[in-house]
Amino acid sequence: MKRFFRTVSLAALAGVLSLPLLGQEHGGMGPGARMGRHAGGLLRCLRQANLSDSQKADIKAIFDAAKPTFEADVQAIKAAHQKLNADFDAGADKSVLGADYVAVRAAGQKLKDDGQAVQTQILGKLDQSQQSTVQSCLDAQGKGGHMFHSSSEE
Repeated sequence: MKRFFRTVSLAALAGVLSLPLLGQEHGGMGPGARMGRHAGGLLRCLRQANLSDSQKADIKAIFDAAKPTFEADVQAIKAAHQKLNADFDAGADKSVLGADYVAVRAAGQKLKDDGQAVQTQILGKLDQSQQSTVQSCLDAQGKGGHMFHSSSEE
């Protein structure tokens, strides 16, 4: 079981390895730092659910399928941040900066929504008892049942 979670962690979070770089731009609390922490929280909680081999395979497939989406979301956040910073440095009008900020928030919300969709898929692979175990674990970690949170929630 330990090997499974190591494999799932690597597969699901391979794209996340580059995310701390985004977080460093903002004192370590950027979207990348949050994503890695919350996805890891879900994996920690799944370890407590006594998954069958079939469930493990299904969950790994969900993470594998979601990886390109998360990588694209992260790139969108990074691009939006870069545009905001470039426009600010260039002395852009406040309305341009406001639009840039809205784009950053929208990109972050897409990552959050995509993460929630993955979590919902994963929970759908669990029986009621396992769902309760995972949900209790997530609640205890202060995630309120969500793998990802927007910056306004942290």
